[in-house]
Amino acid sequence: MQKIKYIPKPQTMKNKIFLFTAVIISLLFTFKQSAKAQTGVYVPELEIFDKAMTNLLTKYKVKGAQLALTYKGRLVYNRGFGYANTATSTLVQPNHRFRVASVSKPITSIAVMHLIEQGKLHLNDTIFGAKGILKDVKYQKAIDSRVYNITLQNLLEHTGGWDRFISGDPFFPAYAASIIGIYDMAIAMGVPAPGTAQSTIEYMLNNFQLDNAPGTVSAYSNLGFSIIGQVIEKVTGQGYEKYVRDTILIPIGITDIQAGATLLSNQLPMEVNYYNNYNTQNVSIYNGITMLPYAYGTYNMESMGGAGAWVASAKDLCKLLVAVDGFPSKPDILLPSTITRMTRVSAAYAYYALGWSINPTDNNWYHTGYLPGTCRSEFVRRSDEINGALLVNTDANISGLSTEIDNILYLYPPLVKNWPSGDIFTNIGEPESEFSISLFPNPTHNQINIKAPTQSMGSTYTVSDYTGKAVLNGKIYSENTIVELSELSAGMYFLRVGDNLKQTFKIIKE
Repeated sequence: MQKIKYIPKPQTMKNKIFLFTAVIISLLFTFKQSAKAQTGVYVPELEIFDKAMTNLLTKYKVKGAQLALTYKGRLVYNRGFGYANTATSTLVQPNHRFRVASVSKPITSIAVMHLIEQGKLHLNDTIFGAKGILKDVKYQKAIDSRVYNITLQNLLEHTGGWDRFISGDPFFPAYAASIIGIYDMAIAMGVPAPGTAQSTIEYMLNNFQLDNAPGTVSAYSNLGFSIIGQVIEKVTGQGYEKYVRDTILIPIGITDIQAGATLLSNQLPMEVNYYNNYNTQNVSIYNGITMLPYAYGTYNMESMGGAGAWVASAKDLCKLLVAVDGFPSKPDILLPSTITRMTRVSAAYAYYALGWSINPTDNNWYHTGYLPGTCRSEFVRRSDEINGALLVNTDANISGLSTEIDNILYLYPPLVKNWPSGDIFTNIGEPESEFSISLFPNPTHNQINIKAPTQSMGSTYTVSDYTGKAVLNGKIYSENTIVELSELSAGMYFLRVGDNLKQTFKIIKE
């Protein structure tokens, strides 16, 4: 008999909704909203979500959050709540970005399924060994020969054989006392702390037996999805982040989902700060001694890759959902047969497919995410053609936050009588500038024109890459200033205009 390591999500959609409707309505109409401002377009028909989100922040002492909803492929709700940075009283805007933790796993799954459609990968491909995808010498010293039987399907289904509650999670060693810390692991591998995805994988293969035979037991594994990131790099010849962004995200108009960084000093543009209401600390992954706030420096964002590295807005997560949800309202980027296979549940566990949690009763697909001391996240593709993403920047010290997030995404949508007819996806432009600047052509191949009024003459501009590193700078010298981009590689860049460099525009170089 196969063991199960997951706890199924309660079957809420049809059998609980009517039982809770009266309670929810009573709560919403008697609750006094907090003074914390809400940003984004107010949608009268969906005020129920304004009140639910404000309640969530107040009840669970969450500093900031974001909620986006689509209906039949249209973005109908996109609002921020609370604070992105409490020290500066910066409000969460609809375009702020959050760490999404394990919501990264469906993104990785989509990339894998795209490669399968191209014939570059197959679900029965073995990962390690002489005939495996990762046949590098460094991965040939596994102490458990069963490692060489692990397939790509096993990794996607979390049936690779690792159980973090037995052998530990190398990205979060607190899951088992038997695994050493991230700093010590890097030192043991002879690499600079905090190590890399490759050194972490190699350490686990060389020092730990599998806890189960591959394909037999479902046990959640961040290690497995980190390995999938390496598989993608191997077969594409590109970095995991670059391949996913250039091949999956940017072609559907998503430019702001990026891999995050460990330290606050490397925070991405428009990324929120993270808060831990427990005020707990953990040991530094850089020296193994210093105690640091949980969110910054106690786990390695850079090595998690496909397991949990992405930073995104709720809006962009919804845009990705719409592109793979299998509904006809908007074109999908995967074939119908591919989507069907991606969401077929595992033989080892009836509530998980290939990188997606599945509720087989109502055919909802979803994934949750959690990073200690940082955030919680969830997005869902519902069978009634409503998709949603909810992100928070606080590890609350009051139980029930994840259930409240569930309720907002599962119980509240059926209470809406009339969904708005507009589409916020099609009504969002670039940030406004005090100089009324425009860029063309954008996207571009070799150069871009900055069209600017007379009062902007002499203003400075800086072009930065997506990590925030400046790659070009100069001055606006005429009403049509040409910026040469031919030396830059393809991707997304930010143009900041003005002496204070606060006016920001996106450039896409093809």
